[in-house]
Amino acid sequence: MGFGDFADVLLRYRHQENITLSELAERSGVSKSVLSRIESGETKRPGFATWKKIGSTLNIPYGLVISTYLDVTERAETLKFLLQEAIAHKNKTVIEKAAQKLLDTPRMDTFLALDHLFQTANGTDDQGIKLVLYDVLIEYTRKHGIPYYLAKGLYERYLLERDDFCNFEETYRRGKELLHYLDSLQPIERITFYYRIGGHASILGYYNECIELCRKGILEDQTDNKQKASALIAIVNSYLRLGDLVLAEFYLKQYENSEYADFRKKHLRALLHAKKGQHEEAISLYKKCLDEADHNSRISIASDLLEVYLETGRNDLIHELIESEGEFVPSGYISHPNRIKQAARYYKRKGLCQFAVGLVDEGLHSILQSISYYRQLGAFKKVTECICLLLAYHRKNEKNLSFEVMELIENICHNE
Repeated sequence: MGFGDFADVLLRYRHQENITLSELAERSGVSKSVLSRIESGETKRPGFATWKKIGSTLNIPYGLVISTYLDVTERAETLKFLLQEAIAHKNKTVIEKAAQKLLDTPRMDTFLALDHLFQTANGTDDQGIKLVLYDVLIEYTRKHGIPYYLAKGLYERYLLERDDFCNFEETYRRGKELLHYLDSLQPIERITFYYRIGGHASILGYYNECIELCRKGILEDQTDNKQKASALIAIVNSYLRLGDLVLAEFYLKQYENSEYADFRKKHLRALLHAKKGQHEEAISLYKKCLDEADHNSRISIASDLLEVYLETGRNDLIHELIESEGEFVPSGYISHPNRIKQAARYYKRKGLCQFAVGLVDEGLHSILQSISYYRQLGAFKKVTECICLLLAYHRKNEKNLSFEVMELIENICHNE
């Protein structure tokens, strides 16, 4: 007798509940003769409705009720039904088993089974369930060499996972697998993917990859739209970070000509002025941006403005801007990855400015805040850079790190 077959499960749970077959028959509404045949193994596969009644009466976990039935059926319609039952009860382990069984059964065409799984995933609002189904579909199609559904699965999974900032780096790495199967996507899906993963690369600081990915989307995209405008912003920002001011200006002009360009065209132009050493022009534009931008968008502008003030030794203006940070620092919990990155950059620059004007304790606190935000993104290289800033400052100024600061760094690094 197998561990998980009907006879074993029935006997095990009937003894656990300490009831006789007669008592079980009376409570469940299933005849004693039917119960006896199941428990003896004579009936290998009872009707699901019957098995469900027995399970309910004996307090058998519903996941086990479904799983036991999955072990003994190959009928496509039954497997579809059991998959829906598992989804309704949000049992991810059984959902995975049912989905895999549906793909493996010889009673159903593979492509029909894949399409059913894909439609089932798209039909649920539960993201966790969607991911389970896409993972099964991806693993199966990768193993069996079915690029169309592999591309579809990778695409949908990436869009779901992209804004999970806790695994931002890992999601980017996993998402790049889709680059090998993009020919299987529709043009609009392919363009969307290029834009999304290009922006993802920008947030992570992979500027060359950002440029390459966003440019591929732009080359295919013959329209003027919001996504394309965002991709142009990412490209301009990447070229600025890489120090290529000629190409930064080339793509900035394209963004400025977009119907969807907003205050950020001034921000990017200000960044370009700053990179060229045209500090007064940069400061003037940054201030205009701060007036035009909404509260949540101002922190990146303030961050870049602090950098210009630091470069030009404008300590008075550094104090003034930091004192007004209630006008641009987001209040409460920040959840969007790009906003987390902007907050991290701001506190890093704020800390450097505070060190420069002699506000050591305040600077330490700001750098620690920056580390905390970078830690949320999983940007460990940036975390390391910030810790090195702290150590370098203390070494150059012959100061000892306090035990309190060391403890804070330790806690941040362990995500406590």
